[in-house]
Amino acid sequence: MDRDTMVARIQEKLGFRTTLGPNIIAALQDEQDELERGATLPWFLLNEDQTFTITPPNPVVATPLEVSLPAGFICESDPEDGNLRYQQTVPGPQIFLEKLDYTEAEQFFFAQRKVFWDGLAESISSSTTVPSPGVPKSYVLRKNTVRIYPGPDKVYNLKWSFYAHDDRLDQNNISNDWSTNFPWLLIGRAGMKMAMSTRDKDAASAFSLILNGDPTKGFVGAQQAFHAALYDREIGGRRHYMGGRL
Repeated sequence: MDRDTMVARIQEKLGFRTTLGPNIIAALQDEQDELERGATLPWFLLNEDQTFTITPPNPVVATPLEVSLPAGFICESDPEDGNLRYQQTVPGPQIFLEKLDYTEAEQFFFAQRKVFWDGLAESISSSTTVPSPGVPKSYVLRKNTVRIYPGPDKVYNLKWSFYAHDDRLDQNNISNDWSTNFPWLLIGRAGMKMAMSTRDKDAASAFSLILNGDPTKGFVGAQQAFHAALYDREIGGRRHYMGGRL
């Protein structure tokens, strides 16, 4: 379903009011933004095996390299362990960079160590070892950049799988993955906001039915259908066993 069709469906429930088009479009975009800030993101926002090129300065230096995050980046597909990687030979195994926090990475690569005496005092022990540029080993995910350790000795075409924002519904007749996979979820959510703004109780009831369904009549709402699809996609093909990672 394209954006203009979704706008028309919302207008129908609002009494065929055609003067609210810009407001409805803004509501659709707001709801997409809200959904993309959710704790659980849908599979169609996942960008798999994307090339992430890191280029050292000239001359190369050991200073960790800061590289801008990809456009629209939300989070990694594995937020805990990360999955930034490269392939040294083709064919050959993938080598994964270790994901560290900032303090841990700085102390490890610049040889700063805490030394304790009887648990009562501590000091910082620094090594005189001078780091050198080389093969990427670790990275730190920061607000707008990725910090690569050590500074690379050449250009590396890394691979990365991450979630990214979908295209915005800001053009006529445009569609995106949200409008293709879950149009009624956006219609219900945006329509509910419009019904609240226009103080239209009948429209609010109609959009609530679209979103939440009616269990007494066996009608599944868009919200439940969305979460069911995410669950089915998440567990599909998995073998479950005690102690396994869910």
